[in-house]
Amino acid sequence: MTWPTYVALGDSLTAGKGDQGPDGRRIGWAQRLADMLTARTAVPCSLTNLAADGATVDVVLAQQLPLVAGLRPDLVSVTVGMNDIRAADFSPQAFGLGLGRLLDGLTAAGTTVLACTLPDIAEIIPLPPAFIDVARQRIRLASDVIREQAAGPGVICLDAWAMTGTADPKLFSPDRLHPNASGHSLMASAFAELLLPGLPVISEP
Repeated sequence: MTWPTYVALGDSLTAGKGDQGPDGRRIGWAQRLADMLTARTAVPCSLTNLAADGATVDVVLAQQLPLVAGLRPDLVSVTVGMNDIRAADFSPQAFGLGLGRLLDGLTAAGTTVLACTLPDIAEIIPLPPAFIDVARQRIRLASDVIREQAAGPGVICLDAWAMTGTADPKLFSPDRLHPNASGHSLMASAFAELLLPGLPVISEP
């Protein structure tokens, strides 16, 4: 199976924050995934990245989702939730409703959709000790919602919460919120394996 047209939606994670190339421009896991899919299938995978720093599920719904139909993608990815849980009035129910609308809008056209839970990084986030448990609880709640909403047909969900080593500080940029190049590469590899399990790389991009 191949995915010539790939559209990425979401927040700063998908926008590539923390993963700068030699020229200073962001690379990010989504571009790394597109390169991996190109190498593994020998069919070019072209990425349009609509993700934006600070985006919540409501922002993705209002500003990014309307642009998808015109691009006619074969593959769409969505990363969202970390900015939602930072709100003082975070509601798992409202987050779930928004994410459900987003995923329904993407899968309706038969497009392959990628989603992922939030990794358990509460221990490495620069927070006062009293807030660590609150952060972990919200990350867990949001991840539970993402798993539930991504359980429908057409969605492939990467469970970053359950992955070992995802909270290794060596995989993060100095802000301890965003992956560095190694972290973005790990995420891209994990998604590539879900899409094309066991398929070796044909050639390096």
